[in-house]
Amino acid sequence: MAKTFKGTNRDNRQRILDAAMALIGEKGVEKTSLAQISARSGISKGTLYYYYATKNDLIFDIADLHMERITFRLTEMIDLNKALTWEDLLTEFFTTLLTLEERSRLHIYLVREAISGNQELKKRFQATYAEWFDMVADSYTRMSGGTPDTAAKAKLLVAVVDGFILQVLLETGQTDIQDIVRLMLKAIWEPEPE
Repeated sequence: MAKTFKGTNRDNRQRILDAAMALIGEKGVEKTSLAQISARSGISKGTLYYYYATKNDLIFDIADLHMERITFRLTEMIDLNKALTWEDLLTEFFTTLLTLEERSRLHIYLVREAISGNQELKKRFQATYAEWFDMVADSYTRMSGGTPDTAAKAKLLVAVVDGFILQVLLETGQTDIQDIVRLMLKAIWEPEPE
């Protein structure tokens, strides 16, 4: 197996992924080449091709890693903050996501690739979003007992996160997260009409 000066294949793979994520965040997928990733990572083109024969292969790993990180953060916040109110939990989650601009930019680029015809990437996003919807719905059910439209409410919360990411990246102005969280919670926690 190929070795880096750090000593492992895992080092090579991580250096490639880190370089690729940074470049894609800066330039976008289509303007990032494997040669640029090779140069940024300090890994030869031959070694890079050993791990990733095509840019799509690399994009798939980046998408998986990116979505795993967000999923881990969401799970961590839900599990570790059971004592927090929904308002505190959502405010912290939105604030955390919105301060990760490079990751947010990467997320939007990957979504764009998925909806522009990359069917494999689209399937990966569909699976991850389904997991996010389930996690949020399960948390909502645990904290509130659930309602007939719990699944729709979970999708609304995830959609708001996506919308916030777009607004931050487009620099549409200061977003008052707490005001929006309070409004969302009012809509979600309102009793169902009889």
